[in-house]
Amino acid sequence: MTKVQDLYESCVRPMVPAERLQLARLILDDLASSGSEVDVSDEWADDDLADLAAYSVQHAGQPTAEAGAGNEKR
Repeated sequence: MTKVQDLYESCVRPMVPAERLQLARLILDDLASSGSEVDVSDEWADDDLADLAAYSVQHAGQPTAEAGAGNEKR
């Protein structure tokens, strides 16, 4: 695991949801006020497009709730 995942598993995950939300807010507020540049462009990177295409192909044949998937007998 990476350091961040280890930190999350050992310190953050055991917190109650309210504490985790408070921590998330502190982190986001810090990022917003730090002046660090966040990419908010509408352009997708090639890796993002490849991930989207792979996900779409993988899930294209699966029925959805709207198409009748669920507990219905056929």
